[in-house]
Amino acid sequence: MNASAAPAFPSPDEVEGLWAWDKIHAPRPLTPLSSDIVTPALAEGFTRAQRAFYCSVGLAFRAINYYAYARFYPLEYPGLGPEERRERYRQTTLATVVPHVGRLWREEWLPSIEPGLARARETDYASLDDAGLVSLVDELQEEHVHRWEVHGRINFVLVAASWFADYYDEVFSPPDKAEAYECLQGFDTLSVQAGRDLWKLSRAVKADAGLRKAFETGDPGAIVPRLQASGRGRRFLAAFGEYLDRWGWRSDAIFELADPTWRERPVIPLNTLQGYVRLDDGSDPDVSFRRSVERRETLLAKARAGLAHDPEKLRRFEELYEAAKDNLVITEDHNYYIDQMGVAVLRLPFLEFGRRLARRGQLEGPDDVFYLHFDEVKAGLVSGEDMRRTAAGRKAEVAAMAKIVPPPLLGRPERLDREDPFISAMGGKMLGLVDPVEPSRDPDVINGVPASPGTVQGVAKVVRRLEEASKLQRGDIMVCEMTVPPWTPLFSTVSGLVADTGGILSHCAIVAREHRLPAVVGTVVGTQRIKDGMIVTVDGTKGIVRIDSRG
Repeated sequence: MNASAAPAFPSPDEVEGLWAWDKIHAPRPLTPLSSDIVTPALAEGFTRAQRAFYCSVGLAFRAINYYAYARFYPLEYPGLGPEERRERYRQTTLATVVPHVGRLWREEWLPSIEPGLARARETDYASLDDAGLVSLVDELQEEHVHRWEVHGRINFVLVAASWFADYYDEVFSPPDKAEAYECLQGFDTLSVQAGRDLWKLSRAVKADAGLRKAFETGDPGAIVPRLQASGRGRRFLAAFGEYLDRWGWRSDAIFELADPTWRERPVIPLNTLQGYVRLDDGSDPDVSFRRSVERRETLLAKARAGLAHDPEKLRRFEELYEAAKDNLVITEDHNYYIDQMGVAVLRLPFLEFGRRLARRGQLEGPDDVFYLHFDEVKAGLVSGEDMRRTAAGRKAEVAAMAKIVPPPLLGRPERLDREDPFISAMGGKMLGLVDPVEPSRDPDVINGVPASPGTVQGVAKVVRRLEEASKLQRGDIMVCEMTVPPWTPLFSTVSGLVADTGGILSHCAIVAREHRLPAVVGTVVGTQRIKDGMIVTVDGTKGIVRIDSRG
Protein backbone atom coordinates (compact mmCIF):
# COMPACT_ATOMS: atom_id res chain seq x y z
CA MET A 1 0.00 0.00 0.00
CA ASN A 2 1.29 3.46 -0.90
CA ALA A 3 1.24 5.53 2.29
CA SER A 4 0.63 8.73 0.29
CA ALA A 5 -2.41 7.38 -1.56
CA ALA A 6 -5.95 7.74 -0.26
CA PRO A 7 -6.85 4.47 1.46
CA ALA A 8 -9.45 2.30 -0.25
CA PHE A 9 -12.03 0.54 1.88
CA PRO A 10 -14.12 -2.33 0.49
CA SER A 11 -17.56 -1.67 -0.98
CA PRO A 12 -20.63 -3.54 0.33
CA ASP A 13 -20.27 -6.03 -2.53
CA GLU A 14 -16.70 -6.84 -1.53
CA VAL A 15 -17.38 -8.02 2.03
CA GLU A 16 -19.79 -10.52 3.49
CA GLY A 17 -21.96 -9.24 6.31
CA LEU A 18 -21.64 -6.03 8.28
CA TRP A 19 -18.27 -5.06 9.75
CA ALA A 20 -17.97 -2.35 12.43
CA TRP A 21 -14.82 -0.44 13.28
CA ASP A 22 -14.12 -1.44 16.91
CA LYS A 23 -13.29 2.03 18.09
CA ILE A 24 -13.93 1.13 21.73
CA HIS A 25 -11.00 -1.30 21.87
CA ALA A 26 -8.88 -0.14 18.92
CA PRO A 27 -9.39 3.57 18.21
CA ARG A 28 -6.13 3.73 16.24
CA PRO A 29 -4.60 1.48 13.56
CA LEU A 30 -3.18 -1.78 14.87
CA THR A 31 0.34 -2.94 14.16
CA PRO A 32 0.60 -6.12 12.05
CA LEU A 33 1.76 -8.24 14.99
CA SER A 34 -1.23 -7.15 17.07
CA SER A 35 -3.56 -8.07 14.21
CA ASP A 36 -1.90 -11.51 14.14
CA ILE A 37 -1.86 -12.17 17.87
CA VAL A 38 -4.62 -10.29 19.69
CA THR A 39 -7.77 -9.99 17.57
CA PRO A 40 -7.73 -13.56 16.13
CA ALA A 41 -7.35 -14.96 19.66
CA LEU A 42 -10.21 -12.78 20.86
CA ALA A 43 -12.49 -13.89 18.02
CA GLU A 44 -11.63 -17.56 18.55
CA GLY A 45 -12.08 -17.37 22.33
CA PHE A 46 -15.35 -15.46 22.18
CA THR A 47 -16.78 -17.81 19.57
CA ARG A 48 -15.76 -20.89 21.58
CA ALA A 49 -17.73 -19.50 24.51
CA GLN A 50 -20.72 -18.47 22.43
CA ARG A 51 -20.85 -21.86 20.73
CA ALA A 52 -20.58 -23.71 24.07
CA PHE A 53 -23.55 -21.64 25.26
CA TYR A 54 -25.61 -22.22 22.06
CA CYS A 55 -25.59 -18.49 21.33
CA SER A 56 -26.88 -17.45 17.92
CA VAL A 57 -23.79 -15.48 16.87
CA GLY A 58 -20.03 -15.82 16.67
CA LEU A 59 -17.44 -13.05 16.44
CA ALA A 60 -14.92 -12.38 13.66
CA PHE A 61 -12.20 -9.74 13.25
CA ARG A 62 -10.28 -8.52 10.26
CA ALA A 63 -7.72 -5.77 9.71
CA ILE A 64 -8.68 -3.29 6.98
CA ASN A 65 -6.06 -0.64 6.31
CA TYR A 66 -4.69 -1.61 9.74
CA TYR A 67 -7.99 -0.79 11.50
CA ALA A 68 -9.74 -3.50 13.52
CA TYR A 69 -13.19 -4.33 12.17
CA ALA A 70 -15.48 -6.77 13.97
CA ARG A 71 -18.52 -8.70 12.82
CA PHE A 72 -21.17 -10.72 14.61
CA TYR A 73 -22.19 -13.52 12.27
CA PRO A 74 -24.80 -16.32 12.53
CA LEU A 75 -23.39 -19.49 14.09
CA GLU A 76 -24.33 -22.82 12.59
CA TYR A 77 -25.01 -25.88 14.71
CA PRO A 78 -24.91 -28.99 12.49
CA GLY A 79 -27.64 -31.43 13.43
CA LEU A 80 -29.65 -28.84 15.36
CA GLY A 81 -32.62 -27.01 13.92
CA PRO A 82 -33.24 -23.35 14.84
CA GLU A 83 -35.86 -24.15 17.47
CA GLU A 84 -33.80 -26.91 19.06
CA ARG A 85 -30.82 -24.58 19.24
CA ARG A 86 -32.96 -21.89 20.88
CA GLU A 87 -34.32 -24.38 23.40
CA ARG A 88 -30.81 -25.53 24.38
CA TYR A 89 -29.79 -21.87 24.62
CA ARG A 90 -32.70 -21.19 26.97
CA GLN A 91 -32.07 -24.28 29.10
CA THR A 92 -28.26 -24.35 29.29
CA THR A 93 -27.37 -20.66 29.16
CA LEU A 94 -30.20 -18.29 29.91
CA ALA A 95 -31.63 -20.47 32.70
CA THR A 96 -28.51 -21.99 34.29
CA VAL A 97 -25.51 -19.78 33.40
CA VAL A 98 -26.77 -16.18 33.30
CA PRO A 99 -28.06 -16.25 36.91
CA HIS A 100 -24.68 -17.49 38.19
CA VAL A 101 -22.00 -15.68 36.13
CA GLY A 102 -20.65 -13.89 39.20
CA ARG A 103 -20.11 -17.10 41.15
CA LEU A 104 -18.66 -18.89 38.11
CA TRP A 105 -16.20 -16.03 37.56
CA ARG A 106 -15.00 -16.07 41.15
CA GLU A 107 -14.90 -19.83 41.70
CA GLU A 108 -14.00 -21.29 38.29
CA TRP A 109 -13.14 -18.92 35.48
CA LEU A 110 -10.79 -16.46 37.21
CA PRO A 111 -8.81 -19.25 38.95
CA SER A 112 -8.39 -20.93 35.54
CA ILE A 113 -6.52 -17.93 34.07
CA GLU A 114 -4.41 -16.76 37.01
CA PRO A 115 -1.64 -19.42 36.67
CA GLY A 116 -1.08 -18.56 33.00
CA LEU A 117 -0.83 -14.86 33.78
CA ALA A 118 1.67 -15.52 36.57
CA ARG A 119 3.77 -17.70 34.29
CA ALA A 120 3.79 -15.08 31.53
CA ARG A 121 4.78 -12.32 33.97
CA GLU A 122 7.58 -14.25 35.63
CA THR A 123 9.29 -16.09 32.75
CA ASP A 124 12.89 -15.13 31.94
CA TYR A 125 12.48 -14.90 28.18
CA ALA A 126 16.09 -13.87 27.58
CA SER A 127 17.26 -17.25 28.92
CA LEU A 128 15.49 -19.18 26.13
CA ASP A 129 17.03 -19.99 22.77
CA ASP A 130 15.17 -18.98 19.61
CA ALA A 131 13.34 -22.28 19.21
CA GLY A 132 12.40 -22.37 22.88
CA LEU A 133 11.06 -18.83 22.74
CA VAL A 134 8.93 -19.58 19.67
CA SER A 135 7.60 -22.75 21.29
CA LEU A 136 6.73 -20.94 24.52
CA VAL A 137 4.92 -18.17 22.66
CA ASP A 138 2.77 -20.78 20.93
CA GLU A 139 1.82 -22.11 24.39
CA LEU A 140 1.19 -18.63 25.74
CA GLN A 141 -1.04 -17.90 22.77
CA GLU A 142 -3.28 -20.85 23.57
CA GLU A 143 -3.56 -19.53 27.14
CA HIS A 144 -4.40 -16.16 25.58
CA VAL A 145 -7.26 -17.76 23.62
CA HIS A 146 -8.49 -19.39 26.83
CA ARG A 147 -8.58 -15.99 28.57
CA TRP A 148 -10.71 -14.58 25.76
CA GLU A 149 -12.96 -17.62 26.02
CA VAL A 150 -13.45 -16.80 29.71
CA HIS A 151 -14.18 -13.23 28.61
CA GLY A 152 -16.77 -14.59 26.19
CA ARG A 153 -18.42 -16.46 29.04
CA ILE A 154 -18.51 -13.53 31.45
CA ASN A 155 -20.05 -11.36 28.71
CA PHE A 156 -23.35 -13.00 29.58
CA VAL A 157 -23.50 -10.98 32.81
CA LEU A 158 -24.56 -8.18 30.46
CA VAL A 159 -27.68 -10.18 29.75
CA ALA A 160 -28.41 -10.36 33.49
CA ALA A 161 -27.91 -6.59 33.83
CA SER A 162 -30.10 -5.95 30.81
CA TRP A 163 -32.90 -8.19 32.12
CA PHE A 164 -32.84 -6.46 35.49
CA ALA A 165 -32.97 -3.00 33.92
CA ASP A 166 -35.79 -3.98 31.59
CA TYR A 167 -37.83 -5.36 34.51
CA TYR A 168 -37.10 -2.27 36.63
CA ASP A 169 -38.28 -0.01 33.80
CA GLU A 170 -41.38 -2.13 33.25
CA VAL A 171 -42.40 -2.09 36.91
CA PHE A 172 -41.42 1.44 37.96
CA SER A 173 -41.36 3.45 34.67
CA PRO A 174 -38.65 5.85 35.94
CA PRO A 175 -38.31 9.09 33.95
CA ASP A 176 -34.56 8.52 33.78
CA LYS A 177 -33.66 5.31 31.92
CA ALA A 178 -30.27 5.19 33.67
CA GLU A 179 -31.93 4.77 37.08
CA ALA A 180 -32.10 0.99 36.87
CA TYR A 181 -28.35 0.84 36.23
CA GLU A 182 -27.68 2.99 39.29
CA CYS A 183 -28.97 0.02 41.31
CA LEU A 184 -25.99 -1.93 39.95
CA GLN A 185 -23.31 0.56 41.02
CA GLY A 186 -21.37 1.22 44.21
CA PHE A 187 -19.37 -2.00 44.46
CA ASP A 188 -15.65 -2.14 45.24
CA THR A 189 -13.69 -3.07 42.12
CA LEU A 190 -10.05 -3.28 41.12
CA SER A 191 -10.48 0.04 39.28
CA VAL A 192 -11.74 1.64 42.50
CA GLN A 193 -8.77 0.19 44.38
CA ALA A 194 -6.29 1.41 41.76
CA GLY A 195 -7.76 4.90 41.90
CA ARG A 196 -7.72 4.84 45.69
CA ASP A 197 -4.02 3.91 45.73
CA LEU A 198 -3.18 6.66 43.23
CA TRP A 199 -5.11 9.17 45.32
CA LYS A 200 -3.09 8.21 48.40
CA LEU A 201 0.09 8.91 46.47
CA SER A 202 -1.28 12.29 45.40
CA ARG A 203 -2.01 13.21 49.03
CA ALA A 204 1.58 12.33 49.94
CA VAL A 205 2.77 14.74 47.25
CA LYS A 206 0.35 17.48 48.25
CA ALA A 207 1.45 17.28 51.90
CA ASP A 208 5.16 17.68 51.07
CA ALA A 209 6.40 20.99 49.63
CA GLY A 210 9.48 19.37 48.10
CA LEU A 211 7.48 16.69 46.31
CA ARG A 212 4.89 19.26 45.23
CA LYS A 213 7.59 21.32 43.55
CA ALA A 214 8.66 18.33 41.46
CA PHE A 215 5.09 17.99 40.17
CA GLU A 216 4.62 21.67 39.37
CA THR A 217 6.42 21.38 36.05
CA GLY A 218 4.09 21.28 33.07
CA ASP A 219 6.02 18.39 31.52
CA PRO A 220 5.27 15.03 33.17
CA GLY A 221 8.50 13.69 31.68
CA ALA A 222 10.50 16.04 33.91
CA ILE A 223 8.95 14.75 37.15
CA VAL A 224 11.13 11.64 37.59
CA PRO A 225 14.49 13.45 37.18
CA ARG A 226 13.38 16.04 39.72
CA LEU A 227 12.32 13.37 42.20
CA GLN A 228 15.56 11.47 41.77
CA ALA A 229 17.49 14.53 42.92
CA SER A 230 16.39 14.23 46.57
CA GLY A 231 16.09 11.54 49.21
CA ARG A 232 12.39 12.17 49.77
CA GLY A 233 11.88 12.09 46.02
CA ARG A 234 13.62 8.74 45.73
CA ARG A 235 11.53 7.34 48.58
CA PHE A 236 8.41 8.52 46.79
CA LEU A 237 9.57 6.86 43.56
CA ALA A 238 10.02 3.60 45.47
CA ALA A 239 6.40 3.82 46.66
CA PHE A 240 5.31 4.70 43.14
CA GLY A 241 7.24 1.67 41.87
CA GLU A 242 5.22 -0.54 44.22
CA TYR A 243 2.06 0.98 42.74
CA LEU A 244 3.27 0.12 39.24
CA ASP A 245 4.14 -3.44 40.26
CA ARG A 246 0.46 -3.92 41.12
CA TRP A 247 -1.35 -1.68 38.68
CA GLY A 248 1.15 -1.07 35.90
CA TRP A 249 0.15 -3.97 33.63
CA ARG A 250 -2.02 -1.71 31.52
CA SER A 251 -1.90 0.83 28.72
CA ASP A 252 -4.21 3.24 26.88
CA ALA A 253 -6.27 0.84 24.83
CA ILE A 254 -6.81 -2.92 24.60
CA PHE A 255 -5.58 -4.64 21.46
CA GLU A 256 -2.17 -3.04 20.80
CA LEU A 257 0.97 -4.98 21.74
CA ALA A 258 3.16 -2.06 20.70
CA ASP A 259 1.76 0.24 23.41
CA PRO A 260 4.21 0.50 26.33
CA THR A 261 2.68 -0.39 29.67
CA TRP A 262 2.62 1.96 32.64
CA ARG A 263 5.46 -0.08 34.12
CA GLU A 264 7.63 0.70 31.09
CA ARG A 265 6.46 4.28 30.61
CA PRO A 266 5.47 5.69 34.00
CA VAL A 267 5.00 9.16 32.50
CA ILE A 268 1.40 8.09 31.75
CA PRO A 269 0.27 7.46 35.35
CA LEU A 270 2.48 10.35 36.50
CA ASN A 271 0.45 12.54 34.14
CA THR A 272 -2.76 11.44 35.87
CA LEU A 273 -1.13 11.79 39.29
CA GLN A 274 -0.13 15.34 38.37
CA GLY A 275 -3.79 16.11 37.78
CA TYR A 276 -4.75 14.52 41.12
CA VAL A 277 -2.22 16.68 42.98
CA ARG A 278 -4.06 19.80 41.80
CA LEU A 279 -7.32 18.62 43.41
CA ASP A 280 -8.47 19.38 46.95
CA ASP A 281 -9.43 16.66 49.41
CA GLY A 282 -13.11 16.95 48.45
CA SER A 283 -12.29 15.28 45.13
CA ASP A 284 -11.27 12.03 46.84
CA PRO A 285 -12.61 9.21 44.61
CA ASP A 286 -13.94 7.53 47.75
CA VAL A 287 -16.36 10.44 48.15
CA SER A 288 -17.90 9.59 44.78
CA PHE A 289 -17.80 5.91 45.66
CA ARG A 290 -19.70 6.42 48.91
CA ARG A 291 -22.31 8.56 47.12
CA SER A 292 -22.71 5.77 44.59
CA VAL A 293 -23.25 3.21 47.35
CA GLU A 294 -25.81 5.47 49.03
CA ARG A 295 -27.66 6.03 45.76
CA ARG A 296 -27.81 2.28 45.13
CA GLU A 297 -29.10 1.51 48.61
CA THR A 298 -31.70 4.30 48.43
CA LEU A 299 -33.05 3.05 45.10
CA LEU A 300 -33.13 -0.57 46.25
CA ALA A 301 -34.93 0.29 49.49
CA LYS A 302 -37.49 2.32 47.57
CA ALA A 303 -38.02 -0.47 45.04
CA ARG A 304 -38.43 -3.14 47.69
CA ALA A 305 -40.86 -1.00 49.65
CA GLY A 306 -42.86 -0.39 46.49
CA LEU A 307 -43.11 -4.13 45.80
CA ALA A 308 -43.80 -5.23 49.36
CA HIS A 309 -47.51 -5.62 48.56
CA ASP A 310 -46.77 -7.95 45.62
CA PRO A 311 -44.67 -10.94 46.75
CA GLU A 312 -44.44 -12.41 43.24
CA LYS A 313 -43.04 -9.22 41.71
CA LEU A 314 -40.68 -8.78 44.67
CA ARG A 315 -39.45 -12.35 44.26
CA ARG A 316 -38.76 -11.73 40.56
CA PHE A 317 -37.05 -8.42 41.37
CA GLU A 318 -34.72 -10.10 43.88
CA GLU A 319 -34.00 -12.97 41.52
CA LEU A 320 -33.01 -10.66 38.67
CA TYR A 321 -31.02 -8.38 40.98
CA GLU A 322 -29.06 -11.28 42.45
CA ALA A 323 -27.90 -12.23 38.95
CA ALA A 324 -27.20 -8.66 37.81
CA LYS A 325 -25.43 -7.21 40.87
CA ASP A 326 -22.08 -8.71 39.82
CA ASN A 327 -22.12 -6.80 36.53
CA LEU A 328 -19.96 -3.89 37.66
CA VAL A 329 -17.33 -5.96 39.45
CA ILE A 330 -17.00 -8.38 36.54
CA THR A 331 -16.96 -5.57 33.98
CA GLU A 332 -14.10 -3.78 35.74
CA ASP A 333 -12.11 -6.72 37.15
CA HIS A 334 -12.06 -8.89 34.03
CA ASN A 335 -10.50 -5.94 32.20
CA TYR A 336 -7.61 -5.88 34.67
CA TYR A 337 -6.88 -9.59 34.20
CA ILE A 338 -7.83 -10.27 30.57
CA ASP A 339 -8.01 -7.12 28.44
CA GLN A 340 -5.08 -5.33 30.08
CA MET A 341 -2.67 -7.71 31.80
CA GLY A 342 -3.55 -10.53 29.39
CA VAL A 343 -2.29 -8.48 26.45
CA ALA A 344 0.54 -6.74 28.33
CA VAL A 345 2.23 -10.03 29.28
CA LEU A 346 2.35 -11.09 25.63
CA ARG A 347 4.31 -7.94 24.87
CA LEU A 348 7.24 -9.33 26.92
CA PRO A 349 8.28 -12.26 24.68
CA PHE A 350 7.78 -10.20 21.53
CA LEU A 351 10.06 -7.48 22.88
CA GLU A 352 12.63 -10.23 23.40
CA PHE A 353 12.21 -11.24 19.75
CA GLY A 354 12.71 -7.58 18.83
CA ARG A 355 15.87 -7.25 20.91
CA ARG A 356 17.39 -10.31 19.24
CA LEU A 357 16.54 -9.16 15.74
CA ALA A 358 17.90 -5.67 16.49
CA ARG A 359 21.16 -7.07 17.92
CA ARG A 360 21.59 -9.09 14.74
CA GLY A 361 21.06 -6.03 12.56
CA GLN A 362 17.76 -7.29 11.15
CA LEU A 363 15.73 -4.46 12.73
CA GLU A 364 16.58 -0.88 13.68
CA GLY A 365 15.22 -1.29 17.19
CA PRO A 366 13.29 -3.79 19.33
CA ASP A 367 9.92 -2.01 18.94
CA ASP A 368 10.07 -2.47 15.16
CA VAL A 369 9.16 -6.12 15.70
CA PHE A 370 5.52 -5.08 16.08
CA TYR A 371 5.48 -4.01 12.42
CA LEU A 372 6.19 -7.58 11.30
CA HIS A 373 3.82 -10.50 11.07
CA PHE A 374 4.51 -13.40 13.41
CA ASP A 375 5.40 -15.73 10.53
CA GLU A 376 8.00 -13.18 9.40
CA VAL A 377 9.45 -12.99 12.90
CA LYS A 378 9.83 -16.77 13.11
CA ALA A 379 11.29 -17.00 9.59
CA GLY A 380 13.68 -14.12 10.25
CA LEU A 381 15.11 -15.81 13.34
CA VAL A 382 16.16 -18.71 11.12
CA SER A 383 17.12 -16.93 7.90
CA GLY A 384 18.84 -13.84 9.26
CA GLU A 385 17.00 -11.77 6.63
CA ASP A 386 17.29 -7.98 6.86
CA MET A 387 13.75 -6.80 7.65
CA ARG A 388 14.48 -3.16 8.37
CA ARG A 389 12.94 -1.87 5.14
CA THR A 390 9.80 -3.96 5.63
CA ALA A 391 9.29 -2.70 9.18
CA ALA A 392 10.00 0.92 8.24
CA GLY A 393 7.55 0.78 5.34
CA ARG A 394 4.77 -0.59 7.52
CA LYS A 395 5.50 1.90 10.27
CA ALA A 396 5.00 4.68 7.71
CA GLU A 397 1.75 3.08 6.53
CA VAL A 398 0.38 2.79 10.07
CA ALA A 399 1.30 6.44 10.75
CA ALA A 400 -0.47 7.50 7.56
CA MET A 401 -3.58 5.51 8.44
CA ALA A 402 -3.67 7.15 11.89
CA LYS A 403 -4.39 10.48 10.17
CA ILE A 404 -7.64 9.33 8.56
CA VAL A 405 -11.05 8.55 10.02
CA PRO A 406 -12.14 5.16 8.66
CA PRO A 407 -15.78 4.41 7.88
CA PRO A 408 -17.62 3.18 10.99
CA LEU A 409 -19.41 0.41 9.05
CA LEU A 410 -18.54 -1.67 6.02
CA GLY A 411 -20.81 -4.06 4.14
CA ARG A 412 -24.50 -4.67 4.58
CA PRO A 413 -26.63 -5.75 7.56
CA GLU A 414 -27.33 -9.46 7.73
CA ARG A 415 -30.11 -11.45 9.29
CA LEU A 416 -29.34 -12.07 12.95
CA ASP A 417 -31.61 -13.41 15.66
CA ARG A 418 -32.80 -10.09 17.08
CA GLU A 419 -34.63 -11.98 19.84
CA ASP A 420 -31.30 -13.24 21.21
CA PRO A 421 -30.81 -11.27 24.46
CA PHE A 422 -27.03 -11.42 24.00
CA ILE A 423 -27.26 -9.35 20.79
CA SER A 424 -29.36 -6.72 22.56
CA ALA A 425 -27.13 -6.60 25.66
CA MET A 426 -23.66 -6.86 24.10
CA GLY A 427 -24.23 -5.37 20.66
CA GLY A 428 -26.69 -2.72 21.79
CA LYS A 429 -26.38 -1.70 25.43
CA MET A 430 -22.62 -2.27 25.74
CA LEU A 431 -21.17 -1.55 22.29
CA GLY A 432 -23.97 0.68 21.01
CA LEU A 433 -24.00 -0.99 17.57
CA VAL A 434 -27.66 -2.06 17.54
CA ASP A 435 -30.10 0.71 16.61
CA PRO A 436 -27.53 3.55 16.69
CA VAL A 437 -28.70 7.07 17.51
CA GLU A 438 -29.99 9.23 14.66
CA PRO A 439 -27.46 12.04 14.03
CA SER A 440 -28.55 15.64 14.53
CA ARG A 441 -28.93 17.95 11.54
CA ASP A 442 -28.09 20.97 13.70
CA PRO A 443 -24.31 21.66 13.49
CA ASP A 444 -24.35 22.86 17.10
CA VAL A 445 -26.06 19.73 18.48
CA ILE A 446 -24.64 16.22 18.79
CA ASN A 447 -26.95 13.32 19.61
CA GLY A 448 -25.91 10.27 21.59
CA VAL A 449 -26.97 7.74 24.19
CA PRO A 450 -28.12 9.21 27.54
CA ALA A 451 -25.60 7.41 29.75
CA SER A 452 -25.57 9.27 33.07
CA PRO A 453 -28.22 11.83 34.10
CA GLY A 454 -27.81 15.53 34.72
CA THR A 455 -26.81 18.64 32.83
CA VAL A 456 -23.52 20.50 32.99
CA GLN A 457 -21.76 23.20 31.01
CA GLY A 458 -17.99 23.47 30.77
CA VAL A 459 -14.85 23.85 28.69
CA ALA A 460 -14.29 20.92 26.37
CA LYS A 461 -10.96 19.10 26.30
CA VAL A 462 -10.45 16.35 23.73
CA VAL A 463 -8.39 13.51 25.23
CA ARG A 464 -7.45 10.68 22.87
CA ARG A 465 -4.62 9.21 24.97
CA LEU A 466 -3.94 9.06 28.69
CA GLU A 467 -0.71 10.98 28.19
CA GLU A 468 -2.89 14.00 27.36
CA ALA A 469 -4.67 13.81 30.72
CA SER A 470 -2.66 16.61 32.34
CA LYS A 471 -4.41 19.20 30.16
CA LEU A 472 -7.66 18.49 32.02
CA GLN A 473 -8.53 21.13 34.61
CA ARG A 474 -11.13 20.70 37.32
CA GLY A 475 -14.60 21.15 35.85
CA ASP A 476 -13.66 20.48 32.23
CA ILE A 477 -15.79 18.34 29.95
CA MET A 478 -13.74 15.35 28.76
CA VAL A 479 -14.41 14.45 25.13
CA CYS A 480 -12.94 11.07 24.22
CA GLU A 481 -13.17 8.20 21.76
CA MET A 482 -13.71 5.66 24.50
CA THR A 483 -12.63 4.88 28.04
CA VAL A 484 -11.38 1.68 29.64
CA PRO A 485 -10.54 1.08 33.33
CA PRO A 486 -7.09 2.76 33.24
CA TRP A 487 -8.95 5.99 32.44
CA THR A 488 -11.08 5.81 35.61
CA PRO A 489 -8.96 8.26 37.69
CA LEU A 490 -9.75 11.03 35.18
CA PHE A 491 -13.41 10.93 36.19
CA SER A 492 -12.48 12.62 39.48
CA THR A 493 -11.21 15.69 37.63
CA VAL A 494 -13.94 16.45 35.10
CA SER A 495 -17.56 17.60 35.38
CA GLY A 496 -19.00 15.72 32.41
CA LEU A 497 -18.13 13.35 29.58
CA VAL A 498 -18.78 12.88 25.88
CA ALA A 499 -17.67 9.67 24.16
CA ASP A 500 -17.72 8.63 20.51
CA THR A 501 -18.53 5.02 21.32
CA GLY A 502 -20.50 2.76 23.63
CA GLY A 503 -23.96 2.26 25.04
CA ILE A 504 -25.58 2.48 28.45
CA LEU A 505 -23.60 -0.54 29.71
CA SER A 506 -20.22 0.65 28.37
CA HIS A 507 -17.34 1.40 30.73
CA CYS A 508 -17.65 5.15 30.21
CA ALA A 509 -21.36 5.13 31.05
CA ILE A 510 -20.94 2.93 34.12
CA VAL A 511 -18.12 4.97 35.65
CA ALA A 512 -19.83 8.28 34.85
CA ARG A 513 -22.84 7.09 36.87
CA GLU A 514 -20.50 6.00 39.67
CA HIS A 515 -19.13 9.56 39.82
CA ARG A 516 -22.53 11.20 39.26
CA LEU A 517 -21.24 12.94 36.13
CA PRO A 518 -23.54 13.83 33.23
CA ALA A 519 -22.44 11.77 30.24
CA VAL A 520 -23.44 11.17 26.64
CA VAL A 521 -21.88 8.20 24.82
CA GLY A 522 -22.22 6.72 21.35
CA THR A 523 -22.02 10.15 19.69
CA VAL A 524 -19.79 8.80 16.86
CA VAL A 525 -18.58 12.32 15.96
CA GLY A 526 -17.87 13.92 19.34
CA THR A 527 -14.09 14.04 18.99
CA GLN A 528 -14.39 15.26 15.38
CA ARG A 529 -16.89 18.05 15.97
CA ILE A 530 -15.73 19.31 19.38
CA LYS A 531 -12.40 21.10 19.77
CA ASP A 532 -10.37 22.09 22.82
CA GLY A 533 -11.66 25.30 24.39
CA MET A 534 -15.23 25.09 23.11
CA ILE A 535 -17.96 25.69 25.68
CA VAL A 536 -20.39 22.77 25.59
CA THR A 537 -23.45 21.65 27.52
CA VAL A 538 -23.82 17.95 28.23
CA ASP A 539 -27.37 16.73 28.88
CA GLY A 540 -26.90 13.18 30.10
CA THR A 541 -30.62 12.72 30.68
CA LYS A 542 -31.67 13.45 27.09
CA GLY A 543 -28.47 12.30 25.38
CA ILE A 544 -27.67 15.65 23.80
CA VAL A 545 -24.46 17.69 23.60
CA ARG A 546 -24.81 21.35 22.60
CA ILE A 547 -21.90 23.46 21.38
CA ASP A 548 -22.53 26.82 23.05
CA SER A 549 -19.36 28.65 22.02
CA ARG A 550 -16.64 27.71 19.58
CA GLY A 551 -13.99 29.61 21.53
